[in-house]
This record gives sequence, C-alpha cells and structure tokens, in this order.
Amino acid sequence: MSSLLLAISFLTIIPVYRNRTAREEDMANSLYYYPLTGLLIGTLLVSAAYLSELLFLGWAGDAIIIVVWIIITGALHLDGLMDSADGLFSGRDRERKLEIMRDSRVGAMGVITLVAIIFLKFTFLTTLAYTDKLWVLLISPAVGRWAMVYAISCFTYARSGPGLGKSFGNINGPGKILVASIPLLATIILLMNWEGIFILSLTAAIVLMIARWMAGSLGGLTGDTYGALCEVTETLFIMITVIAMTLFAGI
Repeated sequence: MSSLLLAISFLTIIPVYRNRTAREEDMANSLYYYPLTGLLIGTLLVSAAYLSELLFLGWAGDAIIIVVWIIITGALHLDGLMDSADGLFSGRDRERKLEIMRDSRVGAMGVITLVAIIFLKFTFLTTLAYTDKLWVLLISPAVGRWAMVYAISCFTYARSGPGLGKSFGNINGPGKILVASIPLLATIILLMNWEGIFILSLTAAIVLMIARWMAGSLGGLTGDTYGALCEVTETLFIMITVIAMTLFAGI
C-alpha cells in the first residue's frame, strides 16, 4: 500500500504519502503502480468530462479537461517535456544537451513543443463522441505512465551525477514493467476489446522508437525524458485512437 501511495504522491498533487522519506527501493517498487495511478488520474478526468457534458460546455469543456489534467499532475511531465525539447532539438553534443535540459529557463523549442502537445490533445479530444471520450480519458494517463515504467526499466540513466530520475536506483529485468502492465491491459480489454490492443500496440511501437532515439541522442534517459515520454505517449494514444476509430468505422 505504501508503494501505491508513493506513486500517487509522486505523479500527482495528492499528498497521500505525506512527509515520509522515500528510499531508492521504495521509488523502484512504486513503479508497479504507475499505470494504476494513471487510471486514478483518468477517473478524475472522466469526472471533469461528465460535469462538462452535464453543463453542455462543448469545446470549452474539453479545454477545462486539459486544464484539470495539468493541475492534477502539477505540470510535472510538461516541465520535463519542455526541458527535453530544448536539449534534444538544440543540435549540440550530448553533454551540452544535458546541460540545457538541466537549465530551469525554457527555450523556444520547449514552448513550441508544449503548445503542440496541448493543441493536439485538445483538438483530438473535441472530435470524440462523449462516450468514447470517457474511456480515452480513463486509459490515456495509464498508457503514459506505463511508458515511464518502460523507460526507467529498460534504459540506462544518462547523467553521471545526481538527478530525480536516478532516485529509482538500478533496475534490472522486465519484472516491474510486466506487473505494471496488468491493470492497463485488463482495462483496455474490458473497455476496448481487440481494437484497444491494436491501438496500444501501435502506440507502444512508436513510443519505443522515440525512447530509443532519445537514448541514442543523450546516452541514456533522464527524469525529464521520462516526463516527456509520458506526455507524448498520452497524446499519441488519443490521436491513434481517433484515427483508428475512423478507419474501423469505414470497414
């Protein structure tokens, strides 16, 4: 239970872990519950969508959902997205990219990437029917946090010095990502059937390529790139769902 509470406290603004100090082992064990925490975030987003539908807010309701999404997560992953974009798209060498990512100031590429991600999430959400939007909002945060578990478990840490991403310690083997996948897969099969597995597989394949590109550019991954992958994965899942549903409807 403490590992679940730590995952919730780390990934959201809900302070259920209180002021306890987490060890590397605790942080590593909390990875089991990342997708489950994503489902909790999704449940809050579904609640926001329900209220928006109740008030007939239309696109304004989708904008509110995006704002609630940002507030719930404390913009933690968006911050990582901006820092990662500034470094990865700088055209500099590996060490300089890592320095840029550590800089608290946000550059042009970070702002552009932030706007693009939020715009894509919003516009693709507006195309979904209300009932479809509910399960997409429930599942996409879980898929994003599954991508974080994959990144932490399967790639080396890029920095030699301290960093937030290093707090998970050295993780060996696929155990954590396999266990973490169970609630995600169960939810997708329950709500989306075989179409959901197809959408998840396609999303995962693209995310794996992006993660490999990031790791190749930086010599590994960092805490910032974990957050960036989460945001990119959420957005890809929504986009691929909309496109796939359009294609399925035409078959």
